[in-house]
Amino acid sequence: MLKLGSPSGLSFYLYLGFFMSSELKENIYHDVVSDKVHISHSQDVSAILEANKRARDQSEGQKMGDMVRVATIPDVVAIQWMQEGINVMAPNREDLRRMKKKLNSPEWAYLRTGGGRL
Repeated sequence: MLKLGSPSGLSFYLYLGFFMSSELKENIYHDVVSDKVHISHSQDVSAILEANKRARDQSEGQKMGDMVRVATIPDVVAIQWMQEGINVMAPNREDLRRMKKKLNSPEWAYLRTGGGRL
């Protein structure tokens, strides 16, 4: 959760949802030539992205108490971000800054459940 202050002095929290599911597949490949093991992950995220789109269309600016849901992030994306050094499960200020930057970028806009900028 990320706490933000508004110009009026009111504070609110942004809620990042992570979609933990059994649909995440781990693929393990052993390269016999180099004797290295390669691990990759895959996930069908189409339902998550459709739900995010519906949320953007229907609940623009809606709050849940003092929280506002801003994104739903699929497991496979959370894993990718963790491999980039962003601790998405227990983020510090720098991790939150990097997640916010990603979610504000056009490349990751489909993860957002609301409009505007974070």
